[in-house]
Amino acid sequence: MEGNKFETGRRDFLKKSIAAGAGALLASGIPLTTFGAQDKPVRMGFVGVGGRGTGMLRVALSQGIKVTAVCDIIEERVQRAQRIVEEAGQPRPKGYSIGPEDYKRMVQQEDLDAVYTATPIPLHAPVMIATMKAGKYGGSEMPLCATLDEAWELVETSQKTGMPCMLMENYCYMRHTLMILNMVQNNAFGDLTHAEVGYQHDTRYVNLSADGELLWRAKIKLQYNGNPYPTHAIGPAAQWLNINRGDRFEYLVSMSSRAMGMREYAKKIAGPDHPSAKANYKLGDVNTTLIRTNKGVTVTLYYDTQTPRPVDFIWRVQGTKGIFSGTLDKLHLEGRSPEHRWEDTKAYRDEFDHPSWKKYGDEILKYGHGGSDYLCMLDFAKAVRNRTQVPIDVYDGVTWSVIMDLTRRSVEKKSKAMDFPDFTKGQWKNWQPKPVEAI
Repeated sequence: MEGNKFETGRRDFLKKSIAAGAGALLASGIPLTTFGAQDKPVRMGFVGVGGRGTGMLRVALSQGIKVTAVCDIIEERVQRAQRIVEEAGQPRPKGYSIGPEDYKRMVQQEDLDAVYTATPIPLHAPVMIATMKAGKYGGSEMPLCATLDEAWELVETSQKTGMPCMLMENYCYMRHTLMILNMVQNNAFGDLTHAEVGYQHDTRYVNLSADGELLWRAKIKLQYNGNPYPTHAIGPAAQWLNINRGDRFEYLVSMSSRAMGMREYAKKIAGPDHPSAKANYKLGDVNTTLIRTNKGVTVTLYYDTQTPRPVDFIWRVQGTKGIFSGTLDKLHLEGRSPEHRWEDTKAYRDEFDHPSWKKYGDEILKYGHGGSDYLCMLDFAKAVRNRTQVPIDVYDGVTWSVIMDLTRRSVEKKSKAMDFPDFTKGQWKNWQPKPVEAI
């Protein structure tokens, strides 16, 4: 980000952290004087190369990132990833597949600039903590952590080592979410007062195998009740509301409906007598959470993945000058729109389309999630190459992700209000909004 490589305050944090952690960085083999060379390719290792990890591996290769190591508990996946790298014209990467913690050996032994992980959720924080301790940039799939304790350990590790950790929240890079961010920062909606977002997406198919056996996502649903996957929805809204950059999430209350969907789905897939159809799923079919910020902005957050339904992330944002509805893909701006009528969002694209989408446009649509995977990886690699802070940093990542733990606690206590920890220790008051600029 030329001329503003890192937002005010966060830039100072990174400089101080790197100075404090210089000994650890040098011990790890990363040369401080050459790491940020513009023409130096990023060397990246991948932990977890199943479906999602393999998809992002292909994105990284398309950007010229040097994939020099891959890790997975399943040897066949490692071999597949190695073949993909070789087919892209790069040397065969080193493979790691000796048990569930072989990623520790990889991050310690390999000469890497960064590590990306797409493991199951319980391993996200452990992989990122090991990565930062090894003096490498970390990039993780969602959520970044599952518990408050993990969140604090991630923050403290980043501070002690001076190494950034990015939540690779691709939904923050979608064309419409970035366009709304641009509109917000240009005051199109005025002072924001409310947002409504939700991960509302029928994903029952990723919970059971073809013969009805529970996969790792379903096992979470047996033990947990709350919102287990908040960041796709809350991430863009948090950026619109300048969370950790002038405002902060203060507290939430959460409530879940009864759990019916997974049993009904298991009956359809495997029959009524299958154990999966008789399992006592704890996770309610629909979770509804209300969040209030320090400035008094409210957010309604939904989670709904266990019932038959079309996709709808809602993406509503409302202010003193207008409103946007992602469900309708329409907006209304006072003084510009016809009175009491919606307008198509596309009518404002020429004016407010995000610079990155204007720059890359249709060229990246072939990549995952409508091109947002491409921009997310590109932004991460740029920070690694230039040795600057990542755009969705460890404070953002843990703030969005602890909703998983806070909603669980609230649901268990009959929707009791749960306070968000201030992971920034007051610095959110001074940090500035993420600038809208092309990658």
